[in-house]
Amino acid sequence: MRRTVLFAIVCLMCVVCAEAQTIKNGSKWWDGTVLYTATIDEFGAAHMNGIWAHPGSFKFILSPLKGSSHQYCLAADAPDAILPVRGELGWNVDYIRQDGMNFLAIRKPNGDVCHTLVLTPDNVENCTSQEKWAEQQPVSDIITSMLLNPTYLGRFSKGQLRLMRNEILARHGWKFQSQDLKDYFALQPWYKPVANNNQVTLNIIEQTNIQLIKSEEAMPQNDRINSDKYQGLPARQMTAEDFPGGLADDGRGPDEIDGEEVYVVENEEQFIANLRPGRTVYIPDNVHLNLSRILDDGTHFKNRPGRRWAADATAIISKEPLVVSEEVFDGRQLTLVNFSNLTIKGGKNASIEVDPRYSFCLNFINCDHCEVINLIIGHTEGGSCSGGVIGVNGGQRNMVKDCDLYGCGTYGLGLIETTDFSLIGSKVHDCTYGIMEMRSCQAIRFDRNDFFSNREFTLIEARGCEGVSFQDCRFYANAGDSPLFGLDNTFYLAGCEIYHPTENLGTIDMADQSGAKNKFSPNPLDVNIKSRGTGPKK
Repeated sequence: MRRTVLFAIVCLMCVVCAEAQTIKNGSKWWDGTVLYTATIDEFGAAHMNGIWAHPGSFKFILSPLKGSSHQYCLAADAPDAILPVRGELGWNVDYIRQDGMNFLAIRKPNGDVCHTLVLTPDNVENCTSQEKWAEQQPVSDIITSMLLNPTYLGRFSKGQLRLMRNEILARHGWKFQSQDLKDYFALQPWYKPVANNNQVTLNIIEQTNIQLIKSEEAMPQNDRINSDKYQGLPARQMTAEDFPGGLADDGRGPDEIDGEEVYVVENEEQFIANLRPGRTVYIPDNVHLNLSRILDDGTHFKNRPGRRWAADATAIISKEPLVVSEEVFDGRQLTLVNFSNLTIKGGKNASIEVDPRYSFCLNFINCDHCEVINLIIGHTEGGSCSGGVIGVNGGQRNMVKDCDLYGCGTYGLGLIETTDFSLIGSKVHDCTYGIMEMRSCQAIRFDRNDFFSNREFTLIEARGCEGVSFQDCRFYANAGDSPLFGLDNTFYLAGCEIYHPTENLGTIDMADQSGAKNKFSPNPLDVNIKSRGTGPKK
């Protein structure tokens, strides 16, 4: 790691430090649908027995973690038992007693809460009545003050969930990078963005609700709880039979937009299912895909034709095209291996985002002639040390065009041993480390792009690269105390505008500027900088 990573409270990945507490014998716990009563055995394990308004068996066990007075792990009385709560055997469960709240939080391996049970003195009838009352309240009135549960969240679409999750942050003035969220919350009279997101602090309810909503967004639609028809057990997992075409076909034929044959996708499952060489995959207007919703679910990748669940995609030995859910430090990333002639294209305000801070949003390995066009792509949270927005490793003649690549990936672009790559008509901004990092690349072209508001190391770093050119590009509002250029070979600048302190231009002396009319200004915030419409087309 280049530096010590400071995790802000809004990263929402840490285990909450709370007053030590153990589950008491006879205590009751409500999860939105089932009321559980705890029976403590001689070893301190809590046997949770649930009742609901309809008959059914709802049982699981919470085994105490050694050396902890408030942490448990999910267990059952049989290895093949089906858990009635969200989670898998061995997942951690925290007893949180803080800010007047007493609840159990079941955590996914990445630390996010996926299920909650609240301590209550009530019976089933009273708990159910309270749940119905909550459903009748305006969402904005309760998302920051009431602990939510999967039953309540099951009533909302994933698009609505995304807005709910971000409204919690917006209520504190969170400054958004995604343009659609900027536009949406700018219309709210109460929204007052802060200058620095590090100023934002959340209480325990807000922290947990954000994690819970993220987990709900990641659930396959068939596994989400329908509050009108709850069956008490998780719905079946998706299988290969759900997509009769196998590798990438969800059973629909292509559509036609402006005379072009495309495969229109409106959710994460359709997106993954339709990735195939030789195709144009189209994300329609105002559709926002969070790939983490599907990448964390191994059932979509394990033992599926043309897909892989891998710890390291670079170690895969295969010549066939593969859609890979690849492990990173704090989650998983989408990596496409051995693809050719694939186009991923967006309509107006279409976007792709991911949750893990250490992942690429889109990663290509040994891919040729692939294009990403007219999309807003970025991370939900900032990261350090690794990851970025778009990664390209190997392959040739790939292109990103008319895109908005925003942080908080470490770099907007990460290029390794690739040839003839182009970034055209796009903008790269708000990345935590710099604009791009390149290694052993050839013939890399940047044409009419805007690079701004990036930080904190060398902003454009390249080692062993040949034929790198910047034409009609602008560099402004980047970290002024960081070198702008750090290339060890000659590169080409033509018709560029460079707003950066003169003493921190870096290896500008290695740039070939013969006959080129470049503009240099030592002021990164020059008042002459005006928007010129790079990025996605409206």
